[in-house]
Amino acid sequence: MEIGYPDMRAQPVLGSRNLANLALILAVPIPGILVTVWMFSYFGAGAIPPDPHWAGIRDTQTAVAYLLHHPILSVNLIYFVNVCLLFWIIALVQRSSWLIDPYWTLIPLLINGFYFAHPLASASNPRSTLTWLLLLAWSVRLTHNYLRREQWRLGFREDWRFAERRAESRHFWWFQLFYVYVAQQPMLVGLTLPFFAIHWRHAPLGPFDVVFAALALAGLGIAHLADASLDRFMRANAERVARGEAKQPLLDAGIWRWSRHPNYFGEQLFWWAIAGYGVVLGVPWVAVGTALNTAALAVVTVMTERRMLADPTRTEAFLAYRERTPVWLPWPPSRSRRRISEGLRRRDP
Repeated sequence: MEIGYPDMRAQPVLGSRNLANLALILAVPIPGILVTVWMFSYFGAGAIPPDPHWAGIRDTQTAVAYLLHHPILSVNLIYFVNVCLLFWIIALVQRSSWLIDPYWTLIPLLINGFYFAHPLASASNPRSTLTWLLLLAWSVRLTHNYLRREQWRLGFREDWRFAERRAESRHFWWFQLFYVYVAQQPMLVGLTLPFFAIHWRHAPLGPFDVVFAALALAGLGIAHLADASLDRFMRANAERVARGEAKQPLLDAGIWRWSRHPNYFGEQLFWWAIAGYGVVLGVPWVAVGTALNTAALAVVTVMTERRMLADPTRTEAFLAYRERTPVWLPWPPSRSRRRISEGLRRRDP
Protein backbone atom coordinates (compact mmCIF):
# COMPACT_ATOMS: atom_id res chain seq x y z
CA MET A 1 0.00 0.00 0.00
CA GLU A 2 1.32 3.44 -0.89
CA ILE A 3 2.00 5.59 2.17
CA GLY A 4 1.54 9.31 1.80
CA TYR A 5 0.58 11.55 -1.08
CA PRO A 6 2.72 10.99 -4.21
CA ASP A 7 5.98 12.95 -4.30
CA MET A 8 5.40 16.29 -6.04
CA ARG A 9 8.97 17.55 -6.23
CA ALA A 10 9.17 16.74 -9.94
CA GLN A 11 5.76 18.26 -10.64
CA PRO A 12 5.74 21.68 -12.36
CA VAL A 13 4.24 24.56 -10.39
CA LEU A 14 1.58 25.00 -13.08
CA GLY A 15 1.12 21.26 -13.54
CA SER A 16 -2.26 19.61 -13.39
CA ARG A 17 -1.80 18.14 -9.91
CA ASN A 18 -0.81 21.47 -8.38
CA LEU A 19 -3.66 23.30 -10.09
CA ALA A 20 -6.10 20.60 -8.96
CA ASN A 21 -4.96 21.08 -5.35
CA LEU A 22 -5.34 24.84 -5.74
CA ALA A 23 -8.92 24.31 -6.94
CA LEU A 24 -9.46 22.04 -3.94
CA ILE A 25 -8.29 24.75 -1.53
CA LEU A 26 -10.70 27.23 -3.12
CA ALA A 27 -13.62 24.78 -3.12
CA VAL A 28 -13.53 23.18 0.33
CA PRO A 29 -14.85 26.17 2.34
CA ILE A 30 -17.88 26.62 0.07
CA PRO A 31 -20.23 24.35 2.08
CA GLY A 32 -19.53 26.23 5.31
CA ILE A 33 -19.90 29.60 3.58
CA LEU A 34 -23.24 28.60 2.04
CA VAL A 35 -24.57 27.37 5.39
CA THR A 36 -23.45 30.62 7.01
CA VAL A 37 -25.13 32.78 4.36
CA TRP A 38 -28.34 30.73 4.64
CA MET A 39 -28.36 31.03 8.43
CA PHE A 40 -27.61 34.77 8.46
CA SER A 41 -30.34 35.51 5.92
CA TYR A 42 -32.97 33.12 7.32
CA PHE A 43 -34.74 35.91 9.19
CA GLY A 44 -35.25 39.40 7.85
CA ALA A 45 -33.24 42.37 9.07
CA GLY A 46 -34.05 42.98 12.71
CA ALA A 47 -36.48 40.05 12.78
CA ILE A 48 -34.38 37.48 14.66
CA PRO A 49 -36.58 36.09 17.46
CA PRO A 50 -35.36 35.84 21.06
CA ASP A 51 -33.15 32.93 22.09
CA PRO A 52 -35.48 29.90 22.34
CA HIS A 53 -32.89 28.10 24.50
CA TRP A 54 -32.18 24.41 24.08
CA ALA A 55 -35.51 23.19 25.43
CA GLY A 56 -37.41 25.44 23.04
CA ILE A 57 -36.01 23.99 19.81
CA ARG A 58 -39.01 22.48 17.98
CA ASP A 59 -38.42 23.10 14.28
CA THR A 60 -35.99 24.62 11.78
CA GLN A 61 -36.95 28.18 12.66
CA THR A 62 -36.26 27.80 16.36
CA ALA A 63 -33.08 25.80 15.62
CA VAL A 64 -31.73 28.61 13.43
CA ALA A 65 -32.67 31.19 16.07
CA TYR A 66 -30.85 29.14 18.70
CA LEU A 67 -27.70 28.89 16.54
CA LEU A 68 -27.76 32.61 15.81
CA HIS A 69 -27.86 33.38 19.51
CA HIS A 70 -24.96 30.95 20.14
CA PRO A 71 -22.34 31.87 17.51
CA ILE A 72 -19.46 29.97 19.10
CA LEU A 73 -21.53 26.77 19.02
CA SER A 74 -22.38 27.48 15.37
CA VAL A 75 -18.71 27.97 14.50
CA ASN A 76 -17.82 24.65 16.13
CA LEU A 77 -20.60 22.75 14.31
CA ILE A 78 -19.64 24.21 10.93
CA TYR A 79 -15.96 23.53 11.62
CA PHE A 80 -16.58 19.90 12.61
CA VAL A 81 -18.54 19.11 9.43
CA ASN A 82 -16.65 21.29 6.94
CA VAL A 83 -13.12 20.71 8.26
CA CYS A 84 -12.93 17.63 10.47
CA LEU A 85 -15.18 15.38 8.39
CA LEU A 86 -14.63 16.81 4.89
CA PHE A 87 -10.86 17.17 5.23
CA TRP A 88 -10.66 13.65 6.65
CA ILE A 89 -12.52 12.23 3.64
CA ILE A 90 -10.17 14.12 1.31
CA ALA A 91 -7.17 12.78 3.24
CA LEU A 92 -8.45 9.22 2.79
CA VAL A 93 -8.62 9.76 -0.97
CA GLN A 94 -5.27 11.54 -1.30
CA ARG A 95 -3.47 9.53 1.41
CA SER A 96 -2.18 12.77 2.94
CA SER A 97 -3.41 15.30 5.49
CA TRP A 98 -1.57 18.21 3.82
CA LEU A 99 -4.74 20.29 3.39
CA ILE A 100 -4.91 21.33 7.05
CA ASP A 101 -1.54 23.14 6.79
CA PRO A 102 -2.55 25.91 4.35
CA TYR A 103 -5.90 26.19 6.10
CA TRP A 104 -4.16 27.13 9.34
CA THR A 105 -3.64 30.47 7.61
CA LEU A 106 -7.20 30.68 6.22
CA ILE A 107 -9.55 29.29 8.89
CA PRO A 108 -8.95 32.22 11.30
CA LEU A 109 -9.96 34.59 8.49
CA LEU A 110 -13.15 32.61 7.85
CA ILE A 111 -14.09 32.45 11.54
CA ASN A 112 -13.33 36.14 12.00
CA GLY A 113 -15.59 36.85 9.02
CA PHE A 114 -18.34 34.78 10.65
CA TYR A 115 -18.26 36.85 13.85
CA PHE A 116 -17.92 40.13 11.94
CA ALA A 117 -20.82 39.53 9.51
CA HIS A 118 -23.14 37.98 12.10
CA PRO A 119 -26.49 39.82 12.13
CA LEU A 120 -26.34 40.19 15.92
CA ALA A 121 -22.80 41.59 15.96
CA SER A 122 -21.94 45.24 16.52
CA ALA A 123 -18.98 45.21 14.20
CA SER A 124 -19.14 48.80 12.99
CA ASN A 125 -16.31 50.03 15.20
CA PRO A 126 -12.67 51.00 14.55
CA ARG A 127 -11.37 48.08 16.64
CA SER A 128 -13.00 45.62 14.25
CA THR A 129 -11.26 47.27 11.30
CA LEU A 130 -7.92 47.40 13.11
CA THR A 131 -7.97 43.73 14.08
CA TRP A 132 -9.18 42.72 10.62
CA LEU A 133 -6.08 44.38 9.15
CA LEU A 134 -3.81 42.72 11.72
CA LEU A 135 -5.29 39.28 11.03
CA LEU A 136 -5.05 39.80 7.27
CA ALA A 137 -1.36 40.71 7.62
CA TRP A 138 -0.82 37.58 9.73
CA SER A 139 -2.55 35.39 7.14
CA VAL A 140 -0.66 36.86 4.17
CA ARG A 141 2.68 36.41 5.95
CA LEU A 142 2.02 32.85 7.03
CA THR A 143 0.51 31.84 3.68
CA HIS A 144 3.56 33.17 1.84
CA ASN A 145 5.86 31.33 4.21
CA TYR A 146 3.92 28.08 3.68
CA LEU A 147 4.04 28.39 -0.11
CA ARG A 148 7.74 29.30 -0.08
CA ARG A 149 8.54 26.36 2.19
CA GLU A 150 6.58 23.96 -0.03
CA GLN A 151 8.27 25.37 -3.14
CA TRP A 152 4.89 26.65 -4.35
CA ARG A 153 3.56 23.10 -4.71
CA LEU A 154 0.31 22.48 -2.88
CA GLY A 155 0.25 19.05 -1.28
CA PHE A 156 4.02 18.82 -1.59
CA ARG A 157 4.14 16.96 1.71
CA GLU A 158 2.29 16.60 4.98
CA ASP A 159 3.42 17.58 8.47
CA TRP A 160 6.24 15.26 9.60
CA ARG A 161 4.31 14.32 12.75
CA PHE A 162 1.38 13.05 10.69
CA ALA A 163 3.64 11.38 8.13
CA GLU A 164 5.41 9.45 10.89
CA ARG A 165 2.15 8.23 12.39
CA ARG A 166 0.92 7.23 8.93
CA ALA A 167 4.05 5.14 8.38
CA GLU A 168 3.91 3.57 11.84
CA SER A 169 0.29 2.40 11.95
CA ARG A 170 -2.05 0.77 9.47
CA HIS A 171 -4.91 2.16 11.57
CA PHE A 172 -3.95 5.74 10.84
CA TRP A 173 -6.65 5.98 8.15
CA TRP A 174 -9.35 6.35 10.86
CA PHE A 175 -7.17 7.59 13.72
CA GLN A 176 -6.20 10.71 11.76
CA LEU A 177 -9.77 12.02 12.07
CA PHE A 178 -9.05 12.61 15.77
CA TYR A 179 -5.26 13.03 15.74
CA VAL A 180 -5.12 15.55 12.89
CA TYR A 181 -8.52 17.24 12.66
CA VAL A 182 -10.61 16.95 15.83
CA ALA A 183 -7.53 17.68 17.95
CA GLN A 184 -6.91 20.91 16.06
CA GLN A 185 -10.49 22.18 16.29
CA PRO A 186 -10.17 23.59 19.84
CA MET A 187 -6.86 25.18 18.84
CA LEU A 188 -8.10 26.98 15.73
CA VAL A 189 -11.52 27.86 17.13
CA GLY A 190 -9.85 28.80 20.41
CA LEU A 191 -7.36 31.16 18.78
CA THR A 192 -10.20 33.10 17.18
CA LEU A 193 -12.36 33.49 20.31
CA PRO A 194 -11.11 37.06 20.89
CA PHE A 195 -12.75 38.11 17.61
CA PHE A 196 -16.11 37.17 19.10
CA ALA A 197 -15.53 39.76 21.82
CA ILE A 198 -14.10 42.31 19.38
CA HIS A 199 -17.07 42.19 17.01
CA TRP A 200 -19.79 41.76 19.65
CA ARG A 201 -18.62 44.24 22.27
CA HIS A 202 -18.39 47.92 21.40
CA ALA A 203 -16.10 50.23 23.39
CA PRO A 204 -14.13 53.38 22.51
CA LEU A 205 -10.55 52.95 21.39
CA GLY A 206 -8.02 53.48 24.14
CA PRO A 207 -4.27 53.29 24.77
CA PHE A 208 -4.40 49.51 25.15
CA ASP A 209 -5.54 49.22 21.52
CA VAL A 210 -2.33 50.92 20.43
CA VAL A 211 -0.23 48.73 22.73
CA PHE A 212 -1.79 45.51 21.49
CA ALA A 213 -1.49 46.57 17.86
CA ALA A 214 2.21 47.34 18.41
CA LEU A 215 2.77 43.97 20.09
CA ALA A 216 0.93 42.16 17.29
CA LEU A 217 3.05 43.91 14.66
CA ALA A 218 6.20 43.09 16.63
CA GLY A 219 5.16 39.45 16.69
CA LEU A 220 4.61 39.47 12.94
CA GLY A 221 8.00 41.10 12.40
CA ILE A 222 9.84 38.59 14.59
CA ALA A 223 8.10 35.62 12.95
CA HIS A 224 8.84 36.97 9.47
CA LEU A 225 12.49 37.58 10.28
CA ALA A 226 12.85 34.09 11.74
CA ASP A 227 11.10 32.34 8.84
CA ALA A 228 13.02 34.30 6.20
CA SER A 229 16.33 33.44 7.90
CA LEU A 230 15.35 29.78 8.11
CA ASP A 231 14.38 29.73 4.44
CA ARG A 232 17.77 31.17 3.41
CA PHE A 233 19.52 28.62 5.64
CA MET A 234 17.60 25.71 4.10
CA ARG A 235 18.34 26.92 0.57
CA ALA A 236 22.02 27.35 1.37
CA ASN A 237 22.15 23.80 2.76
CA ALA A 238 20.49 22.47 -0.40
CA GLU A 239 23.17 24.22 -2.46
CA ARG A 240 25.90 22.70 -0.28
CA VAL A 241 24.51 19.21 -0.85
CA ALA A 242 24.32 19.87 -4.60
CA ARG A 243 28.03 20.78 -4.53
CA GLY A 244 28.84 17.60 -2.62
CA GLU A 245 29.51 19.42 0.64
CA ALA A 246 28.24 18.61 4.12
CA LYS A 247 25.18 20.43 5.43
CA GLN A 248 25.36 22.85 8.30
CA PRO A 249 23.77 21.05 11.28
CA LEU A 250 21.62 23.95 12.51
CA LEU A 251 20.87 27.63 12.14
CA ASP A 252 22.66 29.67 14.81
CA ALA A 253 22.81 33.18 13.41
CA GLY A 254 20.77 36.37 13.54
CA ILE A 255 17.65 36.08 15.65
CA TRP A 256 18.18 32.31 15.85
CA ARG A 257 21.26 33.05 17.96
CA TRP A 258 18.99 34.63 20.56
CA SER A 259 16.16 32.08 20.51
CA ARG A 260 15.88 28.42 19.55
CA HIS A 261 12.33 28.98 18.26
CA PRO A 262 11.89 32.69 17.41
CA ASN A 263 9.18 31.87 14.87
CA TYR A 264 7.10 30.25 17.61
CA PHE A 265 7.69 33.23 19.90
CA GLY A 266 6.58 35.68 17.19
CA GLU A 267 3.38 33.70 16.59
CA GLN A 268 2.58 33.58 20.30
CA LEU A 269 3.25 37.29 20.74
CA PHE A 270 0.80 38.06 17.93
CA TRP A 271 -2.00 35.89 19.30
CA TRP A 272 -1.59 37.02 22.89
CA ALA A 273 -1.85 40.61 21.65
CA ILE A 274 -5.12 39.68 19.91
CA ALA A 275 -6.32 37.99 23.11
CA GLY A 276 -5.58 41.21 24.95
CA TYR A 277 -8.37 42.95 23.05
CA GLY A 278 -10.87 40.46 24.43
CA VAL A 279 -9.57 40.95 27.96
CA VAL A 280 -9.92 44.76 27.91
CA LEU A 281 -13.40 44.39 26.43
CA GLY A 282 -14.45 42.54 29.56
CA VAL A 283 -14.44 39.02 28.13
CA PRO A 284 -11.23 37.55 29.61
CA TRP A 285 -12.30 33.94 29.10
CA VAL A 286 -11.63 34.28 25.34
CA ALA A 287 -7.92 34.03 26.18
CA VAL A 288 -8.38 30.37 27.11
CA GLY A 289 -7.94 29.39 23.45
CA THR A 290 -4.66 31.30 23.27
CA ALA A 291 -3.46 29.57 26.44
CA LEU A 292 -4.38 26.18 24.95
CA ASN A 293 -2.37 26.96 21.82
CA THR A 294 0.62 28.05 23.88
CA ALA A 295 0.49 24.73 25.73
CA ALA A 296 0.18 22.80 22.46
CA LEU A 297 3.11 24.70 20.96
CA ALA A 298 5.18 23.90 24.04
CA VAL A 299 4.55 20.21 23.34
CA VAL A 300 5.48 20.69 19.66
CA THR A 301 8.67 22.45 20.78
CA VAL A 302 9.66 19.42 22.86
CA MET A 303 8.87 17.06 19.97
CA THR A 304 10.91 19.16 17.54
CA GLU A 305 13.92 19.31 19.84
CA ARG A 306 13.80 15.57 20.50
CA ARG A 307 13.80 15.04 16.75
CA MET A 308 16.87 17.26 16.44
CA LEU A 309 18.66 15.35 19.20
CA ALA A 310 17.81 12.01 17.56
CA ASP A 311 19.73 13.05 14.44
CA PRO A 312 23.38 11.97 15.06
CA THR A 313 24.66 14.66 12.67
CA ARG A 314 23.06 17.35 14.85
CA THR A 315 23.21 16.01 18.40
CA GLU A 316 26.42 17.63 19.65
CA ALA A 317 25.80 20.92 17.88
CA PHE A 318 22.26 21.11 19.19
CA LEU A 319 23.30 20.29 22.76
CA ALA A 320 25.72 23.22 22.70
CA TYR A 321 23.10 25.42 21.05
CA ARG A 322 20.51 24.47 23.67
CA GLU A 323 22.86 25.31 26.52
CA ARG A 324 23.58 28.84 25.33
CA THR A 325 20.27 29.86 23.71
CA PRO A 326 16.85 30.51 25.30
CA VAL A 327 14.03 28.31 24.05
CA TRP A 328 11.47 30.98 23.02
CA LEU A 329 12.00 34.50 24.30
CA PRO A 330 14.79 36.13 22.25
CA TRP A 331 17.59 37.02 24.63
CA PRO A 332 21.35 37.45 24.25
CA PRO A 333 23.25 34.36 25.39
CA SER A 334 24.56 34.84 28.92
CA ARG A 335 28.26 34.53 29.73
CA SER A 336 27.64 31.33 31.67
CA ARG A 337 25.82 29.83 28.72
CA ARG A 338 28.65 30.83 26.41
CA ARG A 339 31.19 29.19 28.72
CA ILE A 340 29.16 25.95 28.79
CA SER A 341 28.87 26.07 25.02
CA GLU A 342 32.63 26.59 24.59
CA GLY A 343 33.29 23.63 26.92
CA LEU A 344 31.02 21.39 24.87
CA ARG A 345 32.77 22.49 21.70
CA ARG A 346 36.22 21.69 23.17
CA ARG A 347 34.99 18.15 23.95
CA ASP A 348 33.69 17.74 20.42
CA PRO A 349 36.35 15.70 18.50
